[in-house]
Amino acid sequence: MRVFGIEEVKGLSKKADYERLIEEFGAKPITSDLVSRFKLDHKFIELKLVFAHRDFDHYLEFAGKGEVSIVSGRGPSNYMHLGHLIVFDFIRWLQEKTDAITYIPLSDDEKYVFGKVKKLKDGWFYAIDNALDILSLGFKPGKTYLFISTRMQKIYEYAITLSRYLTYNAVKATFGLNDSCNTGVIFYAAVQAAHILYPTLERNLPVLVPIAMDQDPYMRLTRDIAERIKVVKPASIYLKYIVGLTGEPMSASKPETCIFTSDTPDIIKRKVWNTLTGGRPTVKEQRKLGGEPDKCVVYQWLTVFFYNIKEAKEHRRKCLAGELLCGECKRILIEKLNKYLVTLRQKKKKMLDKVEKYFLHEVGDLIELYLARIENREHNC
Repeated sequence: MRVFGIEEVKGLSKKADYERLIEEFGAKPITSDLVSRFKLDHKFIELKLVFAHRDFDHYLEFAGKGEVSIVSGRGPSNYMHLGHLIVFDFIRWLQEKTDAITYIPLSDDEKYVFGKVKKLKDGWFYAIDNALDILSLGFKPGKTYLFISTRMQKIYEYAITLSRYLTYNAVKATFGLNDSCNTGVIFYAAVQAAHILYPTLERNLPVLVPIAMDQDPYMRLTRDIAERIKVVKPASIYLKYIVGLTGEPMSASKPETCIFTSDTPDIIKRKVWNTLTGGRPTVKEQRKLGGEPDKCVVYQWLTVFFYNIKEAKEHRRKCLAGELLCGECKRILIEKLNKYLVTLRQKKKKMLDKVEKYFLHEVGDLIELYLARIENREHNC
């Protein structure tokens, strides 16, 4: 029985794009043989949210023989939302599964050159805030390293070195850029390659990069560079987009689609209460015909963020049988979201005294900037 049908939600029909990644760009599907061979028991894999890969099998073989690494970045242009966090929680599981040294680049440079933040200082503020959220998930000390791209001299050195293996035409064609793009956008392909290959260039470690489908062009370019400089090609695994509250993909630029870590209980209640569901027009019809969970964002959020597989199946059964009404499901989701965020904020507060230990460079001045802005925001509120 299918538990999760993300492609069926209106406005998120990405099935053709997922297939295109495999058929046209050379990624491979996550097969049952791969799952059973390496005992990949994460819920995301069972739900098929992790759907494709490049050399993931090779990476897992490396992990069985020696040290490996994971690279997964975050573009700090806003507070994190739950879609970001659940992906990093999956990365934390991968870290435990393969005992990987994990590097988390905070790409303030990307957000600046693409115009997502007006000043680099804004990127630094969100970089610290995002780092606290990510580390609150339980990443291993001594195995987890963060860096802010513009503060990491070594990344600049590697980006300059790797830029000689990229041409303007290759970057332009890969991303569909036009001549009006600023030069930072063009050069960022070399910076991203430096992020991805950092563990290999620094410590000769095989790399795994968990990413969404839209980041694959960077992987293709970086794998080409790795081949040219004769190092191990980075592996990658691809995650499907998680549907937003409005039925379209979650996006930090569309606040109504997601729940931010900064959202208050009142905001959470309003957003969830306006969420797309699979309910019938009337209570009578819902009781008689049951709901349609595969079209319901509330059910899918409960499944992805909170339920285990057994709980998801039971909720689905009750919905189909007409035992649950949409209002009840929304109240369940609101309660779980509030409880989760209260716990996260408690962990985040404790992490503030430890966060510097995870960075590969000094961040004392940025933490002061962060605290000053937080204090000012609270004062204004």
